[in-house]
Amino acid sequence: MNAAERIYAASTSQGETSARLAEELARRIEDDIAANDVAPGGALGSLRELSERYHVGRSVAREATGLLERRGLGRLRPGPSGGFILAQPQPDAIGEELADHFRLAGVTLRQLLDAREAVDLMAARLAAAARPGEADLRRLTAVGRTDDLSGLLSTRAAIAGLVGDPVLSLLAACLNSLTVDFASTDGRRRSGAGSDADMAAALAAGEVRAAEELAMRSHRELASRLVERRGPHRSEPPELCRAANAPGNLATAIAREIAAEILNSGAGTRLGSEWDLCERFHVSRLTLRQAIRLLQDSGLVECRRGRGNGLLVRDRRAAGAIRLVLAFLIGVRANPLATGTMLFELNCFVPALAVGRADASQRRQLEAALARVEACDPFDRYDLLSLVHCVSRLADSPIIDLFSRCLAAYEARFRPTLAESLPASAQANYFRLVRRLLDRLPVGSPLDLEPAKRETAALMLEMSRSRPL
Repeated sequence: MNAAERIYAASTSQGETSARLAEELARRIEDDIAANDVAPGGALGSLRELSERYHVGRSVAREATGLLERRGLGRLRPGPSGGFILAQPQPDAIGEELADHFRLAGVTLRQLLDAREAVDLMAARLAAAARPGEADLRRLTAVGRTDDLSGLLSTRAAIAGLVGDPVLSLLAACLNSLTVDFASTDGRRRSGAGSDADMAAALAAGEVRAAEELAMRSHRELASRLVERRGPHRSEPPELCRAANAPGNLATAIAREIAAEILNSGAGTRLGSEWDLCERFHVSRLTLRQAIRLLQDSGLVECRRGRGNGLLVRDRRAAGAIRLVLAFLIGVRANPLATGTMLFELNCFVPALAVGRADASQRRQLEAALARVEACDPFDRYDLLSLVHCVSRLADSPIIDLFSRCLAAYEARFRPTLAESLPASAQANYFRLVRRLLDRLPVGSPLDLEPAKRETAALMLEMSRSRPL
């Protein structure tokens, strides 16, 4: 296994068991979609053609296309001229499903604001660099005219849209959906009158620094409008599939019904054996197993064989959400090099957050991980990823962490020229930064991390412009 394969496995795996045939086939089809640049609306073939092409049974082909449907990559259309028809994944739909994942995981207001600050500043910075035209800027000022939370969020979505990067639009859609959960009910109105016009002027002039300052002011305004929530925000099941409303999709309907039960169940809860569930839903084992695969792809259940086992609720893991984002990146033909560069921008504050929030024991772990990489010249790219994962874990920012894993995995999977090793000089500034933060920041969470965040952001953004390939 080369470095790219190890990076992909480390970024996407969270204790998953080996993939079944349907999941392996789904990945092969995803690879072919990316390699052959099949446009949305194009047909990959009927179930019979797919089973013959990939040398699998039709039941496996049907199950694999069901997984791809759940991930938004297409729809299986019956009939003589049907087959699996590719679709363009929609950021709003995928973003809402990702928001559901974070809701189930219990994301906090602090974790949301960590991601909001990084993403909103990145959007403003990239939009200013893109120098949008007058028509786009008029739409920006139009969507933000209301002075309520809706106006603040609409402005953020519009700025992300100006960049023209679907990944940024996906991030904005997910964060906007989550932000509504934390809205204050005190009725406070927006205080930043005229800020949208100021932002439009900064973007038109390409003034990156001014756009960042306005975005930061708007971030503080938004943060003042939010409060920590108490308990789960809503009780309906997360969206499992864009094909859920398709007539005759019995497996999806069963998966949604089981998902509704899971929301009120703890990890390890037994939902029943295959025979129990077949009798309960009055379906064949084939249909039930298709439903179970959708639930497994969402990361909600696991199957255990033997007496007293069966379908069990699993602890919340991100593997299903990661597969969803990877399929989105494939569907929108994201540039692997660009996704790797976006990693630095998305993680611009993470080293400061990690060191500032780590206790004494965690700092020793970080120092050990840092020393292992510093001792090698050149060092293995995979070893660097282990250090980055350690930093990300200590930062306690699960939204940033999940998207970072997806971007790293996508670049590793679809960029064959990824270097196996790097010279120590390539990351020396990053290593020195982490060392300085460990030396200067006191143990615990300092009251003011802003100076450290500014220092970290300056270096990470510089590295994004000159990162080793």
